[in-house]
Amino acid sequence: MKKIRDAFRMMCVFIRLVFEMLKHYFSLNDDLQNNFIICKKICQRVVRSARIQLQIQDRENLGQHEPFLLVSNHRCFFDVVFLLAAVERPIRFVAAKELLSYPILRKYLNSIQCVTLDRYTKKISKIKKSVTDMKTALASGNLVLFPEGECSYYDRRMKRFKKGGFMGVSELGTRIIPTFISMDKIQNIGRWMIPQGEVRIIFGEGFYPNEIPKGHNMPGELAVYSQQKVLELQEMTEKGIS
Repeated sequence: MKKIRDAFRMMCVFIRLVFEMLKHYFSLNDDLQNNFIICKKICQRVVRSARIQLQIQDRENLGQHEPFLLVSNHRCFFDVVFLLAAVERPIRFVAAKELLSYPILRKYLNSIQCVTLDRYTKKISKIKKSVTDMKTALASGNLVLFPEGECSYYDRRMKRFKKGGFMGVSELGTRIIPTFISMDKIQNIGRWMIPQGEVRIIFGEGFYPNEIPKGHNMPGELAVYSQQKVLELQEMTEKGIS
């Protein structure tokens, strides 16, 4: 009986998400601020609908004006929902190219100027274009990167951060914000996963590529250093340190 209730609850949250996206679909336009506010409101309503207690810690680390690259662990699709609900400044995401195959979702991704990435290509031209798109996005605003490359789903262990998303970051000198998303419990139907109870987002202190010890700021080194910072936030969370 509990499994039936849980499945029904998950379906209700999914329906609410689709309903909200359809409801506001034609309110999207060419104004990034307008579109971000719409996405933020949708995500906040979905969080409330799912009865999730979203706790936000150290949001001031994002700053008020300076662009940032936010790097975070990635458990499930709802990470995007939580970050949009929590952040006050417009953010765009580095998203998997295959998400563009969903027409409604494509409209929303494009509305907040997300950067799409072909995760499986080996063509140099496509890789270079992705790097150029990310650099352009960072030069003009805030970007969210999940360097694990995909959701970890059932595995609580964080996957190794990939270096691809850090290419070009050093030359731009963009401030990097390590972020950890902590979840009590997760329900799932296949890969459709919805957290339960409390979800906590911890925004760590930002750093610049040239501040890395010994001045090592190549993409691979940035990936390793950024993951160390996210893991430190995870350790603090698990020890109950605020």
